[in-house]
Amino acid sequence: MLSDDALLFLQHSIKTVWTLEILLLLRRDPNRTWNSDELIRESRSSTLILQEVLANLQQAELIDTGEGYRFRYRSATPALERLVGEIASAQARRPAAITKALLSVSSDKVQNFVGAFCVGKRT
Repeated sequence: MLSDDALLFLQHSIKTVWTLEILLLLRRDPNRTWNSDELIRESRSSTLILQEVLANLQQAELIDTGEGYRFRYRSATPALERLVGEIASAQARRPAAITKALLSVSSDKVQNFVGAFCVGKRT
């Protein structure tokens, strides 16, 4: 499905299905700039979700923010572009597997959180 590097990048930098969807939307036409309203409408998300997604993408160095808060896809390095390309290709072929890979991290975090309260559990 994905190389180990691409899987780690997906799980730790992209983090959510929303982030992946918006990343792929931006990547389809890297010369186009989008404002927040356009991204919300096209992705059918909300302002709150979009703010989190854009923060993730900026932190991962995958977008440019231009004048007037317009956004476009731009990977900071060729290595990042290679990882995003691999993820995009896998998403096109096996979207359920990519979603499962993203959700497994969230599930692990929930399990770790719950486990923190089970330390003194009586049997």
